[in-house]
Amino acid sequence: MTDTAPQPLAAIASFHAHVYFADDAARAQALVLREQISARFAVALGRVHERPIGPHPLPMYQVAFDVPTFRHLVPWLMLNRRGLTVLVHPNTRDERGDHLVHALWMGAVLPLDASGLAADHEAEAPLPPNTTPTIAP
Repeated sequence: MTDTAPQPLAAIASFHAHVYFADDAARAQALVLREQISARFAVALGRVHERPIGPHPLPMYQVAFDVPTFRHLVPWLMLNRRGLTVLVHPNTRDERGDHLVHALWMGAVLPLDASGLAADHEAEAPLPPNTTPTIAP
């Protein structure tokens, strides 16, 4: 094991949460959760993917959010994920590490396909939220 300096928190440009569903019942729960997230948090909701895409082994949608939103959204998801599997990862210059090393899972840990994940790339620009929360978390 090599001794390396800790990474600064400033390396995190933003976060993604991926909400997975495997069947029609889970998809219905995921869509309810999507609406609940949209009503409560200033996030950017990605489209609903009906089949696996990229490194993700199941259909899912992405929720993109800024660093300050993490402290509200992630605990809320812990309590309200409706039994769904959720992956939360930071966005830094290391897409592979973000998904495979620095991620946290709620529910089952799913096997990701790392073959297309870059080890070094430009940090993702912060995304403007596409929702205006109407309900307090």
